[in-house]
This record gives sequence, C-alpha cells and structure tokens, in this order.
Amino acid sequence: MFGKNQIVGKAFFNKAGQLADAPQLFVTSIFYTFQGEGPYTGQPALFVRLAKCNLACSFCDAYFDDGDWMTFAQVKASAFEAIAKTVTETDIAAFARRRVGLVVTGGEPMLQDQLAAFLGETRHDFAWQQIETNGTQNISALPANVKTVVSPKCAEKGGVATKYLQPHASVMSDADCLKFVVSSDPSSPYHDIPDWAKTLAKKGRPIYISPMNVYKKLPAKAVALEFNGKASLSQRSTVDEVVSFWDDDLLDRVANRANHEYAARLCVENAYIFNLQGHLYGSMA
Repeated sequence: MFGKNQIVGKAFFNKAGQLADAPQLFVTSIFYTFQGEGPYTGQPALFVRLAKCNLACSFCDAYFDDGDWMTFAQVKASAFEAIAKTVTETDIAAFARRRVGLVVTGGEPMLQDQLAAFLGETRHDFAWQQIETNGTQNISALPANVKTVVSPKCAEKGGVATKYLQPHASVMSDADCLKFVVSSDPSSPYHDIPDWAKTLAKKGRPIYISPMNVYKKLPAKAVALEFNGKASLSQRSTVDEVVSFWDDDLLDRVANRANHEYAARLCVENAYIFNLQGHLYGSMA
C-alpha cells in the first residue's frame, strides 16, 4: 500500500466545504499521460487524482494521503499547465478539447460532492470525461456524458481480503463498465468476480480484468514522499505517480506472472476484457 491511506468518509469533505467561499476539490495530483486501462486505453488523458478514500486496500498502488484544496478554476489552470509541459501545441485549450480526456480518480472521488459540478463545468474543456470509483458511493448525480468505471474492492481484516463489498444500488443501473483486479490465489476473494457482477456481465455490461500487481517493496520515490513530510502538488504530480514495470527488484516477477496468466485465462473462459495497466509498461504516470 502506497501511503498510510487513512480511511475517511464524506463528513471529512462536507465539514471543510462549509468553510470555503467557492466550490473546491481536495486534490492529490494533476498529471498528463495516457489512459493505461479501461474503455479509453491508450488515449491521451489528463488525470486529476483526488485525495482520501473510504477504504485502505493492502495492494493499493496509488498515493493519495496528502492534498490541496483547489477551486475549479485552479484545477483547470493546473490541468492546462500540465499538458503544456509536454505537447508542442500553442493553443492548449483547443488541443484539450479535441484530443485529451479528463480522468478523475482517487482515492475515492465520489466522497466529494462537488465533483459532479466540476465535471459539469468542464464538460466542454476535454474530449471525453471518465471517473473511476470503488462503487460504494452513490454515482447517480454524475453527468450523463461521464464514463463511469466502477472498480469494486473487498473488505479486509488485518490486511487480508475477506469478501467483496456490496455496491451502492446506483452502480447496478448507472455504471458504464466494471473493472476488477484478480489474483491467481484460489483462497483469495479476488480470485473471481462477485455474483452480482456476473449478472451484469450476462446483461452485456463490459467487464475489464486486470492482474493484481505484487510489489516486493515500495518505489523509492513513494517512500520519500511518505516519510519526508507534506509534499507540494507539483511533487506529488511528478514524483510519486511514475511506477515502472521494468524497475529491477520492484515487482515480484513470479507472483505477477501467475496473476497475469490467470487473468488472461479467466477472460478467455468468460468473455471478459483482458486489461493490462499500460502506463506501467510505458514507464508513464
């Protein structure tokens, strides 16, 4: 698990929001890359990672402990700045509208009630919009154009997964697709997807399957951010987000091979969509 991942609920954000003069989001990082997984795989994407989560999954490979409160205008300005650092286009706003998607992830982004308004306000600033959520929160308030990717997780006891959490009722009707990580360990609940997801699959809902990545150790940069105090938005956006599949001794090759091969077989047997985290193989954020 990258970071301490202190569990919080909506009350954390509602209390802070009452003190703000304008709608704000609590943001961990903002970075420009490509979408490594899911329905927009391979497409240029601007990521806004929101801080905090209502879960603390032991295998989580995202850092979202710290954050900055930012107005919608500040988030948008930082987004365009991140794109401008990479592309050669001079009209960044026009480039984003034509070519770049907006991905909001976390943590758990649906803990922040202002998110729906932010997505509505930035609807025409990007070529498409996507949110990734663990499915425990109500997603019905999201704008219809937003592609909602639900990545369900399991409850844990002592760092060991026990069973899949029941999704919010809105997930069954409003999720555009589901994305699961799976383990080759037959004793783990992550060895298969839950029955309710199989029901949605039979109704034609796309199911993406990713192999669970097993790390031997935390990336050195993530360790530095965790123990050196509060990092800036710039540091969190450029340092901790890059994890490479090719770093020597970072990933457990034996366990990962077993998980990758198992995930592939599971997809072929059930007509799911095999889904690798492409950004790890491209050494991108």
